[in-house]
Amino acid sequence: MKNLILLLLLLAPIFTPAQSYKNWDDHDVVRFYEKVDLDYLTLDEDGEEISAIYVPTQIKNGLYEVTVTKVSSLLYQIRGTNLYMYFRFNPFLFTFDEGVLEVSGSSGTFFEKP
Repeated sequence: MKNLILLLLLLAPIFTPAQSYKNWDDHDVVRFYEKVDLDYLTLDEDGEEISAIYVPTQIKNGLYEVTVTKVSSLLYQIRGTNLYMYFRFNPFLFTFDEGVLEVSGSSGTFFEKP
Protein backbone atom coordinates (compact mmCIF):
# COMPACT_ATOMS: atom_id res chain seq x y z
CA MET A 1 0.00 0.00 0.00
CA LYS A 2 2.84 2.42 0.89
CA ASN A 3 4.47 1.68 -2.48
CA LEU A 4 1.21 2.51 -4.30
CA ILE A 5 0.87 5.86 -2.49
CA LEU A 6 4.53 6.70 -3.17
CA LEU A 7 4.09 5.81 -6.84
CA LEU A 8 0.98 8.03 -7.12
CA LEU A 9 2.83 10.94 -5.48
CA LEU A 10 5.74 10.57 -7.89
CA LEU A 11 3.44 10.45 -10.91
CA ALA A 12 1.19 13.32 -9.78
CA PRO A 13 2.98 16.04 -11.79
CA ILE A 14 2.40 14.04 -14.98
CA PHE A 15 -1.35 14.16 -14.49
CA THR A 16 -1.69 17.82 -13.46
CA PRO A 17 -3.26 20.01 -16.14
CA ALA A 18 -0.99 22.30 -18.16
CA GLN A 19 -0.84 25.95 -17.18
CA SER A 20 -4.03 27.67 -18.28
CA TYR A 21 -3.75 30.70 -20.53
CA LYS A 22 -5.98 32.51 -18.00
CA ASN A 23 -2.91 32.66 -15.70
CA TRP A 24 -0.80 34.47 -18.33
CA ASP A 25 -0.38 38.27 -18.44
CA ASP A 26 -3.53 39.73 -19.98
CA HIS A 27 -4.06 42.89 -22.01
CA ASP A 28 -7.42 44.55 -22.80
CA VAL A 29 -8.24 44.90 -26.49
CA VAL A 30 -10.60 47.85 -26.95
CA ARG A 31 -11.41 47.38 -30.65
CA PHE A 32 -10.47 45.43 -33.74
CA TYR A 33 -9.57 47.09 -37.03
CA GLU A 34 -9.06 46.12 -40.64
CA LYS A 35 -6.50 47.94 -42.77
CA VAL A 36 -7.79 49.42 -46.03
CA ASP A 37 -5.15 50.45 -48.57
CA LEU A 38 -5.94 53.70 -50.37
CA ASP A 39 -5.29 54.92 -53.90
CA TYR A 40 -2.00 56.61 -54.64
CA LEU A 41 -1.91 60.33 -53.69
CA THR A 42 -4.79 60.15 -51.19
CA LEU A 43 -4.67 63.00 -48.67
CA ASP A 44 -5.81 63.38 -45.09
CA GLU A 45 -7.55 66.49 -43.70
CA ASP A 46 -4.17 68.23 -43.26
CA GLY A 47 -3.17 67.66 -46.89
CA GLU A 48 -0.66 64.93 -45.97
CA GLU A 49 -0.43 61.85 -48.19
CA ILE A 50 -1.70 58.66 -46.61
CA SER A 51 -1.57 55.13 -47.96
CA ALA A 52 -4.04 53.36 -45.68
CA ILE A 53 -6.76 53.77 -43.08
CA TYR A 54 -7.90 51.45 -40.31
CA VAL A 55 -11.64 50.83 -40.06
CA PRO A 56 -13.43 49.14 -37.15
CA THR A 57 -14.36 45.52 -37.80
CA GLN A 58 -15.86 42.54 -36.01
CA ILE A 59 -14.14 39.24 -35.29
CA LYS A 60 -16.18 36.12 -34.56
CA ASN A 61 -16.36 35.37 -30.82
CA GLY A 62 -13.96 32.65 -29.72
CA LEU A 63 -10.41 31.77 -28.77
CA TYR A 64 -7.56 32.21 -31.23
CA GLU A 65 -3.87 31.36 -30.99
CA VAL A 66 -2.15 34.38 -32.54
CA THR A 67 1.21 36.01 -33.08
CA VAL A 68 1.36 39.82 -32.99
CA THR A 69 3.42 42.44 -34.82
CA LYS A 70 3.78 45.95 -33.39
CA VAL A 71 2.52 48.87 -35.51
CA SER A 72 2.48 51.52 -32.75
CA SER A 73 2.40 51.56 -28.95
CA LEU A 74 -1.32 50.67 -28.88
CA LEU A 75 -1.90 49.09 -32.30
CA TYR A 76 -0.74 45.55 -33.14
CA GLN A 77 -1.33 43.44 -36.23
CA ILE A 78 -2.45 39.84 -35.93
CA ARG A 79 0.34 38.24 -37.97
CA GLY A 80 -0.70 36.74 -41.27
CA THR A 81 -3.97 38.68 -41.39
CA ASN A 82 -5.29 42.12 -42.26
CA LEU A 83 -6.65 42.47 -38.70
CA TYR A 84 -5.39 44.75 -35.96
CA MET A 85 -5.92 45.03 -32.20
CA TYR A 86 -6.12 48.39 -30.44
CA PHE A 87 -5.18 48.06 -26.75
CA ARG A 88 -6.44 50.13 -23.82
CA PHE A 89 -2.88 50.50 -22.47
CA ASN A 90 0.52 49.87 -24.05
CA PRO A 91 0.99 46.09 -23.61
CA PHE A 92 4.81 46.30 -24.14
CA LEU A 93 4.74 43.30 -26.46
CA PHE A 94 7.53 42.41 -28.86
CA THR A 95 7.32 41.60 -32.55
CA PHE A 96 6.27 37.99 -32.95
CA ASP A 97 4.99 37.58 -29.37
CA GLU A 98 2.52 34.71 -29.19
CA GLY A 99 -0.59 34.25 -27.13
CA VAL A 100 -4.27 33.51 -26.96
CA LEU A 101 -6.84 36.06 -28.11
CA GLU A 102 -10.22 35.77 -26.42
CA VAL A 103 -12.83 37.68 -28.46
CA SER A 104 -16.20 38.68 -27.04
CA GLY A 105 -18.33 41.18 -28.94
CA SER A 106 -16.29 44.01 -30.40
CA SER A 107 -13.50 43.75 -27.82
CA GLY A 108 -11.37 41.08 -26.22
CA THR A 109 -8.37 40.08 -24.16
CA PHE A 110 -4.93 39.07 -25.36
CA PHE A 111 -3.19 36.60 -23.04
CA GLU A 112 0.58 36.84 -23.56
CA LYS A 113 2.32 33.47 -23.70
CA PRO A 114 5.10 33.34 -21.08
